Amino acid sequence: MKVLGIETSCDETSASIVEKRSGRKFGKVLSEVTISQINKHKKFGGVVPELASREHSNNIDFIVKKTLKNSNITLSKIDAFAATTGPGLLGGLLVGTNYAKALAISCNKPFISINHLQGHVLVPRMNKAIDFPFLCLLVSGGHCQILLAKDYNKFTVLGETLDDAVGEAYDKIAKILGYDYPGGPIIEKLALKSNGKHKFNLPKPLIKDKSKNLSFSGLKTAVRRIIEKGISKEQKFDLADEFQNVICECLINKVDLAINSLKNKTEIKSFILTGGVASNLFIRKKFKLLCRKKGLFFFAPEKKLCTDNATMIAWAAHEVLNNRKKSSNLSLSPKPRWRLDAL
Repeated sequence: MKVLGIETSCDETSASIVEKRSGRKFGKVLSEVTISQINKHKKFGGVVPELASREHSNNIDFIVKKTLKNSNITLSKIDAFAATTGPGLLGGLLVGTNYAKALAISCNKPFISINHLQGHVLVPRMNKAIDFPFLCLLVSGGHCQILLAKDYNKFTVLGETLDDAVGEAYDKIAKILGYDYPGGPIIEKLALKSNGKHKFNLPKPLIKDKSKNLSFSGLKTAVRRIIEKGISKEQKFDLADEFQNVICECLINKVDLAINSLKNKTEIKSFILTGGVASNLFIRKKFKLLCRKKGLFFFAPEKKLCTDNATMIAWAAHEVLNNRKKSSNLSLSPKPRWRLDAL
């Protein structure tokens, strides 16, 4: 079974072909081609929706053809087509969804609608034996959620950000510090240069709150006020390090609450860290330590599968097809605000 997946929800145009052989649990990536738009959006300090959708339109045909060529297979050998239909930017979702639907119709093959967040959560199962249910922290540029994954299409949101997502907070702080977009890798590198000499006593929003929800707006405001007063280059390193530590402490605290609340109710053996921010090595290390303490198996996808990619969409489609007949619903429209707990 070969599925061609398409991802166009934000600023990456991506196509991937994932094969899953009968009787085998894991999948194999035959080819993936991704074109990032980061350089197009850098001068604006973030993603411009109209520009993003235009770039998707310009690139989609090229990347699908290149993916097929790199896989050394023809379009007729594809068994199903999948696309991200939400959440995301409407213009981009329309480009990818309509292209995948057109391929499905022309080849008389199924079209599978995939939730972008579902792709992030399920992709670790492509090459690791991770059984349901499992706990997941999804952290990216636009999303921050603590999830209980009960099945391929059953998710409970235990906690989520009330304002900025983690990646969004990183981007905004990097911009205030005078650096480019995206901010996550930049803040991580700055923090590595810190010697810890300067302390700023940054706030830890909702850290004492017993809910599992998160907030980063107060932290962001505190950092902005410090920077506006003027700080040295050395202080910037220490500020980046403290900011990253506070972010991680807030995440750890809420995930710990989630683990404790589920201990006697659900048999969870695994914890998954996924989404673009999951590529941050500092955050990975902290969650590995938490999982060791709690007796949970820790897993985070390799870096290229943390950021937006079509492989996760193709794999999620395999999970859907493994649990239902090859059916299409070509009347489905993109859902820019499609929640994972509303599948």
